[in-house]
Amino acid sequence: MQATTNDQDASEPVEEIGNADAVGDPPPPLIIFNAVIQKVDCKGQVLGDPFYRTNEPGIRKYLTGVLRSLVDISRSQSFQFCETGFNTKEHVGALSDEDTFKSYALEMTERLLQCEIVAQKKIEGFKELRAGSLLCAHFKLAESEYVILVKIDHAGFIEEVNFQHTSGLPDKQRAQKCATFKIVDGEVDSTVVISDSNSALTEYWWSDFLNLKTLSDSEKNTYKAFKAIEGFLKKKIENTSSSDYWTLRNAFVSYFNTKPNCVFDQMVDEIMSEYPAHHNGLDMQQLAKEAKDLPKKKGFDSHFTIAPNIISNKIKRQIHLAPNLDLRITGEIANFEQTFDTGDDDGRKFLKIYSDEGYEAFKKRE
Repeated sequence: MQATTNDQDASEPVEEIGNADAVGDPPPPLIIFNAVIQKVDCKGQVLGDPFYRTNEPGIRKYLTGVLRSLVDISRSQSFQFCETGFNTKEHVGALSDEDTFKSYALEMTERLLQCEIVAQKKIEGFKELRAGSLLCAHFKLAESEYVILVKIDHAGFIEEVNFQHTSGLPDKQRAQKCATFKIVDGEVDSTVVISDSNSALTEYWWSDFLNLKTLSDSEKNTYKAFKAIEGFLKKKIENTSSSDYWTLRNAFVSYFNTKPNCVFDQMVDEIMSEYPAHHNGLDMQQLAKEAKDLPKKKGFDSHFTIAPNIISNKIKRQIHLAPNLDLRITGEIANFEQTFDTGDDDGRKFLKIYSDEGYEAFKKRE
């Protein structure tokens, strides 16, 4: 079998699976220099035969969608190479060389199988790692060169001819773990981008298999992410509608206090995209779109473990009500919308707080 070396054949325009460009804009040119897919069966402790014929129309269409969607994925974390142990950087460099691609791709696939066997033993009786395939690819997208390693979990389906149950690579909604390495002037860049379809990054993938270490820890990511989203709400929403600001802020506080991991774009969608703003002047769809750019603008990962203790002080806010009277918010407020109300009593504006404790403390007795 021959790896793809025909640039024209590999880069023909095909229908994409994954992220799509704006309507009317042609996708950036993609050239696949070499690619191989090989089954990794942890349960059976065997590897399938490597498949190199990536210039065939069906698999080329599939690979094109996978590669385009993963290079600029919105949920990722940055890592760096470890100084000791398995030399991942050297192996990735060999994957960017046509003469050594096949042998090093096979070595990486064998290594993944052994790492998964060890990982399975650690979780025996609780969970079973799914069989899948490792994709190793060296390609150029627009003006940038990459090596990518993707573990794609297999999915079951009913074959349409004989209606037999089988499994294979899923066309859409792939469960996958991915490592993206950028090649700059023939050298492997020191920053590695890891993405995972799971809510938490799979540790054996980036630690045991790839021997990487985090570039930014959970504490820094948590602090920067919360600071960024709070600043965004103050700048974009508070001056227009303070009630919407406090409602949304409370929702983000709740997320950071109750979720173990942050997938930033999903968090923004969950809280902002369908939020029914009190003020008609707020375009929540546009604001959500702008908020999703914060990881790149403010320099933090878009997928990380939350360290809620790091922002415990930033969550606290104090609102001045009257001389010698302040409202102090120290964390998430349950049933936020049902806790507060406002009104006007013959020209005297008031804030109503529904509270059994407050009622008992301030009620007037006969």
